[in-house]
Amino acid sequence: MTTHRAVFASTPVSRTRGESGFSLVEILVVITIIGLLMTFGFSAMQGAREASKVTKCKKNLSEIGQALLIYKDQRNKGRWPREVGIRFLLTLHRHDQITGRSSELFLCPGTQDLNDLGPGTDMGSAYDDWEAITSDTISYAGRDAVAFPIRGANDAEQVLAADDNEFGSNHLNGLNVLYGDGGVQMIDVKIEYADVLADYPEFDDPSVGIPVGTDSPIELLQVLRVD
Repeated sequence: MTTHRAVFASTPVSRTRGESGFSLVEILVVITIIGLLMTFGFSAMQGAREASKVTKCKKNLSEIGQALLIYKDQRNKGRWPREVGIRFLLTLHRHDQITGRSSELFLCPGTQDLNDLGPGTDMGSAYDDWEAITSDTISYAGRDAVAFPIRGANDAEQVLAADDNEFGSNHLNGLNVLYGDGGVQMIDVKIEYADVLADYPEFDDPSVGIPVGTDSPIELLQVLRVD
């Protein structure tokens, strides 16, 4: 008796589309989507980081404002510092209210300013030599209390300090302004003062901040100095 074996032809088994992997077009689509998600994610991260800088600056100015009120009411017979610009603020260091590590209050996290003299020195040591102080060691513009003395009962409405954003050095998503009652308001000057800035096309560049001082296009900032 002859035994017959069944012989089966070896034929390729077709796979479903899902089993065959991605086509080149599908891979390119996925890469494009991932790229877009990374771009949007990076933008969101940058926005969050910038907002954090604004918030930290606002907190710094708030603490500086409280220290100025203590100086005025408890240490200087109800009078504000009779100083110009950054020295108006650094009076607090000179009178030992903001010294050492707390001197970081004078710096915005968005700047590269340094208020020490290098390794082996104390934070805030650059403020010790009153005559050698420069705007490179502090992030904020202070009141010019000589040209614009603060008098009368409207102290709360007076501008004492603000971010020094003339060259976009702090942050561009707003300007923190410190008032005489110790309150701090964040102002988007390019929106709230759009009608004023319309006459100054040089400020259309987003990397350019708004200067302070008598030449500032914003009246609110004309009482401040950065020197």
